Amino acid sequence: MNQNITGAVTFAPAGLPAGFALRGWRDDSDYEKMRRIVHADRHSLGIEESISADDLKSNLETMPNMDIKRGVFLVEAAGEAVAYKTLRGYPEAVGQYCYNHHGSVLPEYKKRGIGLAMIRHSEQVLREIAATHPAQAPKAFQVFLDNLQRDLTHLLEQEGYAPVRYFYTMLRPNLGDIPGAPLPDGIEVRAVEPGHLHAIWLSMIDAFSEHWGETEHTDEAYELWLKRPSTRHDLWQIAWDGNRVVAVVLNTVDAEDNALYNRKRGFTEDIATLKAYRGRGLAQALIARGLRQFRELGMTEAALEVDTENGTGALKLYGKLGYRPIRTMTAYRKAFQV
Repeated sequence: MNQNITGAVTFAPAGLPAGFALRGWRDDSDYEKMRRIVHADRHSLGIEESISADDLKSNLETMPNMDIKRGVFLVEAAGEAVAYKTLRGYPEAVGQYCYNHHGSVLPEYKKRGIGLAMIRHSEQVLREIAATHPAQAPKAFQVFLDNLQRDLTHLLEQEGYAPVRYFYTMLRPNLGDIPGAPLPDGIEVRAVEPGHLHAIWLSMIDAFSEHWGETEHTDEAYELWLKRPSTRHDLWQIAWDGNRVVAVVLNTVDAEDNALYNRKRGFTEDIATLKAYRGRGLAQALIARGLRQFRELGMTEAALEVDTENGTGALKLYGKLGYRPIRTMTAYRKAFQV
């Protein structure tokens, strides 16, 4: 381990090829390096995924349990960043701790052993983080992969990771023939005001409490949620029963992403209904309202993400509303051996 002239710590982890060095976080200029790497990686695989350096910064800095200085690393060759990884450990609501790691490598530097070295170094650092967590709690490493990331999938499987959960990105390719879907009697939708945000947050925590992979929520997590990038409250559909938030759909539009891929897509996100209010058509009504709002904004399609094993019947509902799977994400886990 060495200290370079910028103050960032450099490492030579086992398995990293000669001529490459792994260093820790330097400063905000690293966000642009990371953006360039992830774009090149994803686009080489045919994955439409874009993010600005500013949004990457906002996403990471508002992510609960994310320590930028301890959880971001870059691989360099002759001073050029050619790969990066992020990692964090956090408690799930069920009491298990998950240790996520994520990374990208420039296409021209793949198949040289960089990815495998990054995986093993990630596990080493995450074990150090895990040492600060309750020893008796069950623990697992976790990685989310697109179905097109076949080489990385192979590497992870060689290292003992196995698929545990599948998720779809679903697309409604047009915004015609949107169902009427009226709200149930006694339920109304209100425009979001600043004073509503905490009630919305608490309702989402309640509604998602039984979902797979749900994390513990803290006051700090709420404050970070308030700082999320690209939040447009005017697109949110929030259902109230008197003074209680009972269902939410937090719609978004990514103008930069749409411009890059020459499309007009809205995103139907964070769909949640309190357990006592399910089965009454609330989610369908809010999604339909959001689709009509997208159409009024000039959008021509809408997308969402769903856990394929969601126990609320979400996958069936989204299919009924015209969404179709276009992409699969898989959660891979590896048992944590102390």
